[in-house]
Amino acid sequence: AGPNQTVALGATVVLNGRGSTSVDGRPLNYAWTLTARPAGSTAALTGANTVAPTFVADKSGVYMAQLIVNDGLVSAPSTVTITTQVTPPVANAGPNQVVNAGAVVQLNGSGSTDANGLPLTYQWSLISLPPGSAAVLSNPTLVNPTFTADRQGIYVAQLIVNHGPLNSAPATVTISTPTPHPPTSQAG
Repeated sequence: AGPNQTVALGATVVLNGRGSTSVDGRPLNYAWTLTARPAGSTAALTGANTVAPTFVADKSGVYMAQLIVNDGLVSAPSTVTITTQVTPPVANAGPNQVVNAGAVVQLNGSGSTDANGLPLTYQWSLISLPPGSAAVLSNPTLVNPTFTADRQGIYVAQLIVNHGPLNSAPATVTISTPTPHPPTSQAG
């Protein structure tokens, strides 16, 4: 049934029965079946009676395919395991912002993605605050928490998303408050 494989989620998997042989050289008939799939998978073999059938790895997890060949006599089953490679999600903390001191800042992690199609959880933190700031996030596990920019200066928020098995690399967003300029008087 060929060597075990590791593939990306959504990839078309090509099975390989070319290593099958008939002792006396008679032509082989191939009978492939998917004997195991991840929960919720609807993967189905295309060309199950060919030497190299295919299927799409539609869910993350382990697939098992079995091959039986027949040249007039039936072979023992041979199996191959195909495992999906889980890729980490990608955090997107949104665009940098400029706000006035005292403003409520809303962060936005909705641009974060997961190529595996798994649901994301969010973990925000304020990793840099202006001196004297007591800013805290409303709820660091929301996709769009808020905080009050209570001091002039630069705030840096960090977002890490998770899809179960893996965390993303951290993404950051900078929120700055402009320095107020004193008014200019003109005596005339």
